[in-house]
Amino acid sequence: MALQLDIPAQISPQIPEIQTLSLSDYGKRLPGSPVREILSVSQQPGMISFAGGLPDAVVMPELPQLSSQELASVVQYGTSEGERLLKQQLVSWLSGEGLACEEGQILITSGSQQGLDLAARLLVDPGSEVIVEDPSYLAMLQILNGLGAELLPFTLSGHGNDLDALEQLLQTRQPRMLYLIPTFQNPTGYCYSEQERIDIAQLVDRYGVVLVEDDPYRALNYDGVFTRPICHYVKQSPWIYLGSFSKMLWPGLRTGFMVAHPELYPYLYRAKQATDLHTNRLGQLLIARFLQQGTLPTHIEQLQKHYRSKRDNMHRLLVDYLPKGVSWQSPAGGMFFWLTLEADCQRLLQQGIEAGVVVLPGSSFTIAADGNRCLRLSFSQISLPEMEEGIKRLVMLLS
Repeated sequence: MALQLDIPAQISPQIPEIQTLSLSDYGKRLPGSPVREILSVSQQPGMISFAGGLPDAVVMPELPQLSSQELASVVQYGTSEGERLLKQQLVSWLSGEGLACEEGQILITSGSQQGLDLAARLLVDPGSEVIVEDPSYLAMLQILNGLGAELLPFTLSGHGNDLDALEQLLQTRQPRMLYLIPTFQNPTGYCYSEQERIDIAQLVDRYGVVLVEDDPYRALNYDGVFTRPICHYVKQSPWIYLGSFSKMLWPGLRTGFMVAHPELYPYLYRAKQATDLHTNRLGQLLIARFLQQGTLPTHIEQLQKHYRSKRDNMHRLLVDYLPKGVSWQSPAGGMFFWLTLEADCQRLLQQGIEAGVVVLPGSSFTIAADGNRCLRLSFSQISLPEMEEGIKRLVMLLS
């Protein structure tokens, strides 16, 4: 199943006729990313964007001051697995988050996006079956479609996931991978309960599928809900856990991490070597020094307070302005609201650009589900006045 995209012509770059180029099958299959392609439009003067999940620069901490000696220490090539100081800090933090691991299980990646790519390339051949939530993270769908995976979706909504459908897929198909975003899922915002996490871990062990757990929004927990990683509960099957510093600290440093079951780690390590040798050493050092300061818990509290206020404001505005027939769940964390409407949301993208508001249709995230009646709205970067004006412009399109 292919990723559904319908980007207006003024946004998406022109693609040459495929027969004029000798591209690989991967190059021919690889779809574009609607979020990245509409970024330039979102930055036009007067445009209000709900499309991208960009962290708010207002709550990014100051970069640590590094000495000339420290700077000199990172100008040479580094190790493929990542800087030891940063990995040591990660072992400590992850233990407190419910995922015990050792330094030798951690790879520092160029953003968690690289971790997704490495995991997929390691596990997926053309035609390989991969189980995914429906809807799911569009950039991972982009990767999987490029690799020629056969996507096996099971339903996820703001009310929970269909574990019976998931087990049916595990029983009747032969998936190489189970890809999940259990904590403040992108795009729905749903957070799996403790029992759901335990049940899924038991299914993973029972059927021997590799779990790839994507967890970039962990720190953005506004209501104190349960978030222990599913990987904590997996007893037998191999697993990969992916995290990011982009939502906590500085996304421009493009620094993420992956923790892997010992059986998988050597293969991921080789894939990292073959991809980019190693992750940016300066970015790793800056993050490691920040973590060493011991102020991450206080910083996370500030993030939660800041984004909780934005979440609450958007919920209030949706209640005040949106017409009957539009439904949503207020997310307990993360950066997104997932709306179900009666309107054709593909048309809303084009109409919204003309009206000065950018929204992202749900069809970018869905496989079998009907995404044309859904919208993902981000509240993370937008100011309150812009948020209100953007909602008003959206309502005008719906009236």
